[in-house]
Formats: sequence, C-alpha cells, structure tokens
Amino acid sequence: MNKDVALKLSAKAREIAENFSKPDREFNLNKETFQVEKIIPLSERTAVVKFFKSSGKKAIAFLYYINMKNGSWQYFIPTESHVFGMMKLPQYLQEIEEYNYPKNFYTEKL
Repeated sequence: MNKDVALKLSAKAREIAENFSKPDREFNLNKETFQVEKIIPLSERTAVVKFFKSSGKKAIAFLYYINMKNGSWQYFIPTESHVFGMMKLPQYLQEIEEYNYPKNFYTEKL
C-alpha cells in the first residue's frame, strides 16, 4: 500500500469513528462513541478497521479503495451474511480470469 493510500485509509478510519460517535445518529440508541483500535491492511486496496465502543464492545468495518477521481476509501459494516457471500466470490473471479485470458492473444483480422 503506498503512502498516499495509507494516509487516506487512516483518515477514513477516523472519519468513520467520528460519524458513528454522533449521539443523534440513527440506531445509536445507547449514544455510543467509537474509537479506532487498529487498522489492519488486508491487501493493497482492502483493510479492516477495529473499533472500541464506549459500551465496552467492539465493531469492525471493511474498507475498500476505489481508484477513481484521486481515489477514495469506501466501507461497510460486514455481517456474517456478507462474509459467507464473499467466500463464494473466488470461484467466479477465477472463472472470469480463465475466460478472459485467451482473449489477450487474439489478433484482429483486417
């Protein structure tokens, strides 16, 4: 992960904690605050951010980098359903890679 992307990741993690700490936030019935515990890079373009909550509990966010318009980090709070669904993704990525690979060698007929 290059420095610019890493700095943006750190800033996004703090932004998420700040936004989730708003007492008037929807679903923040207990007025919890969030604090970044740890940022864990998973790859050059994905990461997990672990949060401490003022309730004593923890939470995580999954972040992914979109390289458009100077790049930005997006995120969601994953559920078990998200994780189980993502576990099925590698087979489809492999399928697409196998399909696309031979197309690199076709030449146009004039």
